[in-house]
Amino acid sequence: MKHTEKIDDFIYETTYWTLFLNPDQYYLGRAVVVAKRKVKDLANLSNDEWLDFAKLIKKYESALRKAFGATMFNWTCLMNDAYKNNPPDPHVHWHVRPRYAKPAVFEGIEFEDREFGHHYARHTDCEVPTEILIKIIKQIQNNL
Repeated sequence: MKHTEKIDDFIYETTYWTLFLNPDQYYLGRAVVVAKRKVKDLANLSNDEWLDFAKLIKKYESALRKAFGATMFNWTCLMNDAYKNNPPDPHVHWHVRPRYAKPAVFEGIEFEDREFGHHYARHTDCEVPTEILIKIIKQIQNNL
């Protein structure tokens, strides 16, 4: 399943972070959290940014448990791609992959986490139709 048109993938924002839905929904609710400030390294985040991020984690995980029944979450801050450029141009961001012990069904589509209990699959390709992405965003927003 593929979507072809660009959507507004914005989900939510806090004082220091913006949350966007990833078009690959193999892990239903998969998203990216981007620092609003151009910060190149985790060590350079302010205490206020860390505290705000912690609140966002609690809020997003709670929303996905309510919206889709997520079991647990994998949060990663890799930033490897930024160092493929010369010069590198890192910008702190986090990937969140909700994990599901049993398949989640949303809008008639079954989202099965075949790796549950193991490391997440890095190369997945579960792009859903645009109208479903919009509904996923709305469902998350309604539970935030």
